[in-house]
Amino acid sequence: MKERIIQVADSKKEKILGLCQSLYDEPEIALQEYKSAKKISEFLREEGFDVEENLAGMATAFKATKKNGDGPKIAFIAEYDALPGNGHACGHHLIASMGVGAGIALSSILDTYKGEVSIIGTPAEETGDGKPYLIEHGVFDGYDAAMMIHPNSKTCVTPEIIAIGGLDFIFTGKASHAGAKPYNGINALDAVVLLYNNINALRQQLVDGTRIHGIILEAGTAANVIPDMGKVRLEIRAKEQNYFDEVVEKVKNCARGAAIATGCELEFYHFEPTCQGLNENKVLVDIFTKIMEEFGIYEDEQVMLGSTDMGNLSQIMPCIHPLMKFSENGEELHTKEFLEASINSYAKDRVIDGIKILALTGFNLFENPELLKKMKEE
Repeated sequence: MKERIIQVADSKKEKILGLCQSLYDEPEIALQEYKSAKKISEFLREEGFDVEENLAGMATAFKATKKNGDGPKIAFIAEYDALPGNGHACGHHLIASMGVGAGIALSSILDTYKGEVSIIGTPAEETGDGKPYLIEHGVFDGYDAAMMIHPNSKTCVTPEIIAIGGLDFIFTGKASHAGAKPYNGINALDAVVLLYNNINALRQQLVDGTRIHGIILEAGTAANVIPDMGKVRLEIRAKEQNYFDEVVEKVKNCARGAAIATGCELEFYHFEPTCQGLNENKVLVDIFTKIMEEFGIYEDEQVMLGSTDMGNLSQIMPCIHPLMKFSENGEELHTKEFLEASINSYAKDRVIDGIKILALTGFNLFENPELLKKMKEE
């Protein structure tokens, strides 16, 4: 069966790389991936998958499935949104191609094994909108595992991927002439400054690896008028989900204190979905690592990637989100150099390697029920 999986992956090489090139040539940003989703959906329909588009009411999400009775249910993740102004410099054309190929290769065993193989198209990873929405609408319910590989400049099976959440803080004061009657005003700019200073004071007491960063969106328009509106946008990152929640509350208290001190009214809300930290399943990690090394691919070093909505999925089901080196000369993600490197022959060879490694990882769960049970119990 392993030989069949590898043979299928090889037989589909040119077709999958054609899809990869097509996605690369027409990049689409988050929630605008209409052509990309259609290309992938039609590709999988031609391969005999049952395809559901407009998944859970999300226009650019889809699910493609092959099934043979009851058994393991494996989902391969496809991401395909591009970066604004920099195309597929995050390599999502590669992610989608590997997810598609792995699904096709693994589904070739369903004439012998009972179970289900799906490729789930998750839009808007760059903005964190896709997977949280699909989770909330039950798209991943019933699946035993979800897998994907993310391209990178280095290979790391268990990258450090931390929680992130974004908050907007709005201070409402009272305008007044700054020269004639400043005492009649309530200065929203002062509240903004105090919030920023409060956060700077907070940083000394934060656990290493915690990040708070942001910008001032609004703080007045004329020097001779007490500003009546101040807006601050902040992003917060932390390694552990519980500690992330704690830091978010501390930041809110920094804003509450600034509002009390200045007399401003305060509102705050999340301007983007919260991406949770990555919790990779150790059983899946061990399977993936062993197979990867059989292909002569070894880890470089521990890598901190940032944040992704795959973390949300990893909190509710067994997942892996390993990084694999796709840039031959170490070009970094989100750069023009990586964009150019992500479509050369080295990167294309890695797509096929990734397909085989993902599919064989999934096959282990079909082949070994005890391993499947152990993974689910973790």
